[in-house]
Amino acid sequence: MTSISTDAGSTRRTRRSADFLENHHVYEAHRIGLPPMRPYFRELWRRRRFAYELSHTGLKADHFESPLGAIWLVLNPLLLAVVYYLLVSVISSSTRSQGSAYGFAYLAHILIGLFTWYYVQNSMGIGATSVTAGGRLVLNQAFPRMLLPISSVITSLLMYLPTLPVYVVIFFAGRALDPKSGLPPLGWPVLWTPVIILLLTGIGLGLAMIFATMMVYYRDTNKFLSYIIRIWLYLSPVLWTVDRLHGWHRILLYINPVGTTIGAMTDIWINGVQPNVTMMLSSLAWSVGLLVVGGLLFMSRERDFAVRL
Repeated sequence: MTSISTDAGSTRRTRRSADFLENHHVYEAHRIGLPPMRPYFRELWRRRRFAYELSHTGLKADHFESPLGAIWLVLNPLLLAVVYYLLVSVISSSTRSQGSAYGFAYLAHILIGLFTWYYVQNSMGIGATSVTAGGRLVLNQAFPRMLLPISSVITSLLMYLPTLPVYVVIFFAGRALDPKSGLPPLGWPVLWTPVIILLLTGIGLGLAMIFATMMVYYRDTNKFLSYIIRIWLYLSPVLWTVDRLHGWHRILLYINPVGTTIGAMTDIWINGVQPNVTMMLSSLAWSVGLLVVGGLLFMSRERDFAVRL
């Protein structure tokens, strides 16, 4: 009887082990290498709600869901746009002779450029610290670590979307107050806006995964990232317009990951025309390229994160 009960208990344990292995994927410890893609992305999709809730938690922690937080979310880039406008069009002596070129249309250009730029900047900045800030989750929970930079991009998107209605109000107010501002009536080209936001999301997520990986190995990355962001802003078509680049200088637009995307947004809202095909293809190439490079880099290193944190 003892032998029979022992065999039965062993059989039950074997069945439970087989059921566990069938329904779960065991990640073996190693430093570098890609996980099995199909189970990884299946689990990533299954836990998509986790990324969304994590982003909401971050917004609540930073008080962005309160009335004052929501106001500051829009007021900050608005004030910065006014400062840049004053610096470029009023204080700078080199532009005083071109006063007509720096009217309300130019202020609208800075606004849409800053709102668009802030989306990518927040995705990159919040995403860079997503893994190191979520150290306890990484150490205590089993989940695809890519959910952390994805949640940071969701947070940035939720911060970006409220700025678009504000810009539309300012746009129409400018047309009403200054009919000679040069702002065109809104037409069907604005339907390209969701496509451009999708491309920006890919660029932001790719950069978030790259810098999140770098932050795990090099904690000083966050210190020089602020300088990179500031220089990158000045090299992007936010304070200047795309039509000022001629000849070989236009290459500066295409080697900038967000250069053509911001330029396309300006074409839609400021020039009232369909985005340039070459610029859209460049934006698509940057979005897909950064997603692939950032995703492969992140996934190949994520099982080493727990050791480094």
